[in-house]
Amino acid sequence: MAAQRLGTLLVAVPGLSGTTYPPGTTVTVRGRGATVDAFVNGDWLPLSWWEFSDGLREDMADR
Repeated sequence: MAAQRLGTLLVAVPGLSGTTYPPGTTVTVRGRGATVDAFVNGDWLPLSWWEFSDGLREDMADR
């Protein structure tokens, strides 16, 4: 299995389920490069490098 890390959405992104996740949503990221696979509660979000940041924002991690 590929290494996983946490990330934070920078923009609203629709998941495969049709749900749109707002900026600040924590995602589990797999892969590296210009595009990655991200997941929120099992919902797949194909992300480009500019749609997320690696790690958690400090104010989001305290929730």
